[in-house]
Amino acid sequence: MQLLLLSAIFIGMLVLLRQIEVYSASKLAQYGKYRLRYLTAFIGTPVHEISHALLCVLARHKIHEIKLLQLNGNSQLGYVHHSYNPKSLYQQCGRFFIGSAPIFGGLLTMAIVSKIAYPHYDFDHLVGSNQNQLLAISNISDYLVIFMQNIRHSFGLYVELFDQGSLKFIVWFFAMASIVCHISPSAADMKGAASGALFLTALLALLYFAANIDIYSIALLSISLLLSILTLVFLVIIVYLLLLVVLAKLLP
Repeated sequence: MQLLLLSAIFIGMLVLLRQIEVYSASKLAQYGKYRLRYLTAFIGTPVHEISHALLCVLARHKIHEIKLLQLNGNSQLGYVHHSYNPKSLYQQCGRFFIGSAPIFGGLLTMAIVSKIAYPHYDFDHLVGSNQNQLLAISNISDYLVIFMQNIRHSFGLYVELFDQGSLKFIVWFFAMASIVCHISPSAADMKGAASGALFLTALLALLYFAANIDIYSIALLSISLLLSILTLVFLVIIVYLLLLVVLAKLLP
């Protein structure tokens, strides 16, 4: 089933992204420059936490405390403490969206920032073309081909945008890197999302059989769109974290 394939690839990409972040953080700690990771936190962490908070409101969870950013040496850069009614199916399903909110919020913010920074560039066509290719794959090997194509296309895109103005490109690239560095849900987020997914699956199955809503097509288009954007911006995180590690090694 294509939905399962794309979902597995999307989750795998998020896990890979998380591992790259962990590896770079360990390298920064090794060089005694762990606080360099705070560079991206000023943008990425608030986007991460605001995404959680907005979905808490939509899911009717009660928010007790929000910390958009804390730089106190704690590995937890921010948090949203909330509670819900376990007897409410709506609030139980909401746990899935709250836990995965940084993915949706992060990718949406990146799209908005890109549109503002480069209003004349046709990002929609780029994402749409990529999405159509993803919808046609039948195995992981097909995705790897698309992934490598995206790496090349992304590099060409960066060169093109840099030629339009180096300062604007640097600011845009830093904003993109800051957001994507903090887009992965934490372990606690994933736990909540997994619990909510069970209730959400039951609800979607009910809607499918009772109202004949084509849930499969909606889910397939949604996951392919998210994977399309994530694949396109993956080079950002690789380049940025590599530069960060090199900087940490060079600094006295």
